[in-house]
Parts: sequence; C-alpha cells; structure tokens
Amino acid sequence: MLTDRQQVPALTAWASQLAYSRAVKVGKLVFVSGTLPVDWQGHLVGGDDVYLQTRQVLRLILGALIEVGASEKEVVRLRVYLRDYADFPDIAKAQFEVFEAVKPACTFVLTSFVNPEFKVQMEADAVLSST
Repeated sequence: MLTDRQQVPALTAWASQLAYSRAVKVGKLVFVSGTLPVDWQGHLVGGDDVYLQTRQVLRLILGALIEVGASEKEVVRLRVYLRDYADFPDIAKAQFEVFEAVKPACTFVLTSFVNPEFKVQMEADAVLSST
C-alpha cells in the first residue's frame, strides 16, 4: 500500500454497499469519484433542473478537493456524463462558472443512469501545485 495515500471517505447512503472513496490523493495527484447530484442521504438535489443538479455535483467535487488541500484551480481533467444531450447547455453553463479560468481537459459522455432522475454525473482529476 502506498504510504502517501490519503482517502476522503464516501458518506453517501450507498457507501456501505460499495468499496470506494469520495476522493483519493496519492502524492500530487487527486482523483474524485463519479459524483451525482445528491445529498448525504442519497436524495436528489435540484429536482428536474439540470443546472441545479450540476451545481450540486460541482459543490460536492469542490468539497472533496478541499478535503485533500486542493481547489478548482488544480483540476486538470473533468469527465461529464449526461443522460440527454439537450441538457448540454445548462451543464456547460454551470461547468463554465466554476472552471472558466482553469479550462481543464473535459470530456462529455452521453449515457444512462440507474436512477432516471439523475441528469448529470462528473469525475475530476487534479494535480496539486504543492504537497
């Protein structure tokens, strides 16, 4: 096991069912798990509004980054999963608000989710400027 590994525990309702961490930091690298628009009980946040769902996803990602001493400025890659391409403008708007100055590498993937209420999910990778 790596000695410089730091894990942010998953606190969602399904954390007891899956072996995963909210985020993992190894050296200067940070990997944030796929993040859905939920609260800590696993309930949808944002209702049917994809912009509000995306804002919740970004809040959770930024929170995980803060826990390992990182910020949005150190994000180098985003993966955005969306259920409906018609939602792209609202997702992009929320993403732009957070990452306009950073402009990380970013990929959008059209997919489906286990719960059809979810419209968006994101993953983030960051490289810390210092450890």
